[in-house]
Amino acid sequence: MSGQSPKSSSRFSDYHNPVYSQQNSNTSISIFAHPDLTAVSELIKNKFYFATLAPGKRVPKTAPNVYLFDVDEELVYNNFYSDFGPLNIACLHKYCHGVNQILNNPDYKLDKIVHFASANAEKRANAAYLAASYSVLYLDKSPDEAYDLIASKGSPPLKPFRDVSIGVAHYTIDLIDCLNALSKASSLGFFNLEDFDAREYEKYEQIKNGDLNWIVPRKFLAFLGPNTEQGTTSHYPEKYLNYFMKNEVAAVVRLNRKTYESFRFTNAGILHYDIFFPDGTVPPKKVLKQFLHIAESTRGAIAVHCKAGLGRTGTLIAAYVMKHYRMTAREAIAWLRICRPGSIIGHQQSWLEEMESSLWREGRRYRMKYHGDENLILHHKRGVYSVAAKFDRKVRFREYLSKETLNRTKSEKLKLQKERIERPANLNLRCSSARESSGIGTPKPQNTVDEGENSRAMTQGDKLNEIKMRRTRANNVEQLFDPRIPFVRQNFR
Repeated sequence: MSGQSPKSSSRFSDYHNPVYSQQNSNTSISIFAHPDLTAVSELIKNKFYFATLAPGKRVPKTAPNVYLFDVDEELVYNNFYSDFGPLNIACLHKYCHGVNQILNNPDYKLDKIVHFASANAEKRANAAYLAASYSVLYLDKSPDEAYDLIASKGSPPLKPFRDVSIGVAHYTIDLIDCLNALSKASSLGFFNLEDFDAREYEKYEQIKNGDLNWIVPRKFLAFLGPNTEQGTTSHYPEKYLNYFMKNEVAAVVRLNRKTYESFRFTNAGILHYDIFFPDGTVPPKKVLKQFLHIAESTRGAIAVHCKAGLGRTGTLIAAYVMKHYRMTAREAIAWLRICRPGSIIGHQQSWLEEMESSLWREGRRYRMKYHGDENLILHHKRGVYSVAAKFDRKVRFREYLSKETLNRTKSEKLKLQKERIERPANLNLRCSSARESSGIGTPKPQNTVDEGENSRAMTQGDKLNEIKMRRTRANNVEQLFDPRIPFVRQNFR
């Protein structure tokens, strides 16, 4: 047998010695007896394991028929303050795809595959989240089963995840909350890692490309608040128009003070609503009611923003998800952060938990009124960042153009062109004003003065935006994962 390294199947740091493995193909080692590994969990019997490095160890010893890898330096969480996870959905996609490639690689057919994590509490928590999520999404484990495998008796306790606020965290979410969120979101069709465009996610999450993330497919998009004022890090509204039109965004909801004119969206045919409440606070009942009404009465996707698109934005979207998809508060928080890290801050977390029972009750009433079944929860055909959904939209657009071409005569086309020329340029704006004056949709902002946002002092949203600008991205968009590109293997002998 050749002693050369086989072609790589992942970007993960590889501590596998193929020569040693091939020369000792008739021998094996018990992973549970490996001298450098502790807290070993068997995810696939006699095949795939999750373990933690023993104290004082930086690299595990290679062993015959054992493929060792870690992702601590490849899949990295970009923190704001003391927050450290969970890793976003693109990282989860990369991990699951990479593990599947390793498991299906014939070169490792006889090998035991071990994902080992650093003893560092934060890195270990994220590694455990990835391994347990893989068990739920690909090994048909229930969240409880996957959690019990990873957090078995005798294993060091997993550090809970916290929000992005400064200081001591008074509210945390655990690994089981993340697993429950992923299991429920997957069953509802919120995402499908086999139909997921990681390149799109990682491109548009960058602040230079708009800092936006899909939360609910074809329904909710959270994004950085646009701004036309001088000296800000935000973009003009026009920056988003092309992406919004391609993705059938029908409305924009602004939760912070006015930083741009609404006509910049309405002139493009996108509805615009203002529902103000102060930065860092929880939504009053009136605001919650207005937001839910807009969401329930709008056909098409809704793009929501505050200043940073994290706290107020995440809180209201989470409330909708809890009402209409019966997620718990902890599941909704976990899902929002997996999609858009940093979402929902401070006492917004406990407020959602306090609102859980009432939102569930309202959800049952809504479903009974409009669907005749309080237990009927709608499922999505395509998930967020679906490649197939893009193809569907192209097909619909081609069909539309084909019908238009067949049905229109030359005279009809000329008539249509004449109407467009004679149509007032501010028609969309007048329609928007008419909706507001007639009481349809949501009223203009309340008279509450947001002293924090109107003063020169930096608000919570300003600080988070500044951190985003300074942050050095671990994964550059030009270096994104692409299964069509061969990987370069690192072998440690």
